[in-house]
Amino acid sequence: MAVEIAGLVAATSPRPVDDLRSLRASCRAMRAACGDRAVGRRVALEREAAAMLWSDAERYLAVVGSLSATGNPEACFLAGVALVFAHRRARPRGAELLGQAAAAGHKVAAYVLALVLYKAGDASGAATRHIRQVEGEAAEAAGGGVGVGGGCSKNTTTWWSNEECVRCRAHAVEAVRQATWKMAELEAPVPAVVAPPPVDDGSHGCTVSGCGSREAWCDWCVFCSEDCRIRYECAMFFSQLPLTVVDFVT
Repeated sequence: MAVEIAGLVAATSPRPVDDLRSLRASCRAMRAACGDRAVGRRVALEREAAAMLWSDAERYLAVVGSLSATGNPEACFLAGVALVFAHRRARPRGAELLGQAAAAGHKVAAYVLALVLYKAGDASGAATRHIRQVEGEAAEAAGGGVGVGGGCSKNTTTWWSNEECVRCRAHAVEAVRQATWKMAELEAPVPAVVAPPPVDDGSHGCTVSGCGSREAWCDWCVFCSEDCRIRYECAMFFSQLPLTVVDFVT
């Protein structure tokens, strides 16, 4: 019962870290309950970011590290981003943490992991599977597309949307900038460069008219294949990061 109470505080409080600290001080039973891994996994860490990140960065980073050890999805995502984009030797562990967050349903973690794997030359199909997770598509490729009429090739009328990717991209870019601000001079705002649809390198043979075209009145596009979609997202995401970070990753 004590663990359940502490878990509700962690999940619903506007300041979960501070409230859990107060709860821990109330009695011995609550102290033990608040230290349970199940409680740590439920902490809504994103609610603490605005208040703690700039006012008490060291404490915030300590909280992220502690909660990532419990499997908290947001903490695993933040720790994974830091390891992948700011600590070259720790990238495998960073990818592992991103995968842990993605497995818990964290869509932004799945988005970042997909692009990192794709950029590294993923041959297992994991990058594509994570992008499908972001878009809420079925695991099978045949069930994931969006029929928009007119067809996208000689043999199919399936198009692929990046609607959720657009939302996740904004959060991902901000997370990387916060994790790597010491690597680049960010005093002046860095403009978000709008990349054109990826230029085909000849290996995919995409000659479909309208692939990468923006939907009317929307920020998202449609693509003739999953590969075109993930190449486009890779171009968009890395174009919006500071050059020092992009050079470091590449």
